[in-house]
Amino acid sequence: MTRLLDVVDLFEGDFRVGLDFVWNSADPQPAGLAELFAAKGVFPVHPRCEREYHLAITAGHSGLDDLAEPILSLPHGIRYTKIVPEARKPGSPEARKPGSPEAFGLSPELLIADGRPIPSAIVLSHDEQLARLRAAAPKAADVAVVVGDPCYDRLRASVPWRLRYRLALGADAGQTVVAISSTHRADSLLGELSALYERLLAELPVDEYRVVTILHPHIWNEHTPHQIRLWLAPYRRSGLIVVPPEQGWRAALVAADLLIGDHGSVTAYGAALGLPTALAAFPESSVAPDSAMALLGSQAPRLDLGQPILPQLRKTTAEHTPGKSSAVHQMITSRPDEAAERLRQLCYSMLGLTEPRTEPGVPPDTVAGLPDGNWSWRPTAMHVIGRVHSGCEISLERYPAEVVPVDRIPERSHLVVAADHPGPRRRAVADVLVLTEAEQWGRHAETWLEEAISAHPGLQLAAAVCGGACIVRTRGGDQARLSGIDDPVLYASAAFEWLASGRELTDLPSGLTVNGRPVSIS
Repeated sequence: MTRLLDVVDLFEGDFRVGLDFVWNSADPQPAGLAELFAAKGVFPVHPRCEREYHLAITAGHSGLDDLAEPILSLPHGIRYTKIVPEARKPGSPEARKPGSPEAFGLSPELLIADGRPIPSAIVLSHDEQLARLRAAAPKAADVAVVVGDPCYDRLRASVPWRLRYRLALGADAGQTVVAISSTHRADSLLGELSALYERLLAELPVDEYRVVTILHPHIWNEHTPHQIRLWLAPYRRSGLIVVPPEQGWRAALVAADLLIGDHGSVTAYGAALGLPTALAAFPESSVAPDSAMALLGSQAPRLDLGQPILPQLRKTTAEHTPGKSSAVHQMITSRPDEAAERLRQLCYSMLGLTEPRTEPGVPPDTVAGLPDGNWSWRPTAMHVIGRVHSGCEISLERYPAEVVPVDRIPERSHLVVAADHPGPRRRAVADVLVLTEAEQWGRHAETWLEEAISAHPGLQLAAAVCGGACIVRTRGGDQARLSGIDDPVLYASAAFEWLASGRELTDLPSGLTVNGRPVSIS
């Protein structure tokens, strides 16, 4: 469905063309479709309705041989990159023989029925794919058309919006955005190396890195969104940004500075876009030889969880060259930035209509699906190492507390915990407790500060974030308001370190800087 939404804009402004969305009942993973339809304002029709159609556009493989309409087959990823068993009914004589080396999508029994191609047109992104299709299923190759990759073209069209996407992730020029991509199945990154999230978040300083994960839609639908949220909950509280399956993954890739992935299409798209890429999982036996994915596997470094991760990521970035990205790009599409125009020509030719005079659009990705909120990327519990320099400069280094092992808690660190953190023991031992959305409390925020100090005997400082400012209160009742930085929680730690150095809250200087940025005191 998401791949079909990449191309429906080709029909915009044309009152001659009406679109119906039909769920293919042969699809083994229907979960999530109803919600996606509703969110898009789409009212699907029954697959067996009596309405006459002139063209069927599909991004699936199965259940198509009963359709009477001309069929246009779109890829739902980068075509012919994986070697996996084709979907077949139990006992079907068309089932693939065990050990067959064909890439998924190339099997003649999937493409041919009664001696004729099932699709009327098979859209390909690269001439190399056409050559492989011709070798595997010559009759199907007769209806194949190389138009380029509309999904990849939208990714390229999104590049000018990189700054907007990064701001939505809470990243400015000083932060490094690390994207983690996982396809589905047991040999994927998530299937084999789910521990990567904890390891990565524990090693990366909060103020220097943002970590965002992109999961294949089948992961969400096979395990349910509820299960995914449960699995990822502690990592989300530690700063992990989770992109929903419907949209936002292209924006996350464009915003990223570095990619960790596997043999899924998103990893190849990111590498082609120019991202330094490390592979955390890459099952060689599941990757089709001579494909774009095989090329990526031959040149991308492997991530070793047995070693510290941060040095490996730095090495991946240092050794990355534009030539690596260019090679993958050239394997993904042989018609870059031409897919919309060529695909619209094909669709209107199949419909027997003249094309609209307007230019076919290639819309960039939106920020929908990215957090777009003040607290989405911030861990709700952090170990903070701080130092006061020369009387008016404070430096802070922060790490997510939930993923840092007990034996690796930094010495001389203090613990900052959000008031809504679900762990009662962590809240009970906090040095600093923060009410992160105090603007909703209005004038009652200061009451909360007093009550928090009273209710937590070990608490040294209570803080309430109101917009871009932070009000801090000591056990002795001293209070100050700090503003000027886009991350007000830093103020709470800065005030704690100021007090820990033997100074008074009332002595905070007017020229104070925190991590090199000026702070206003009132």
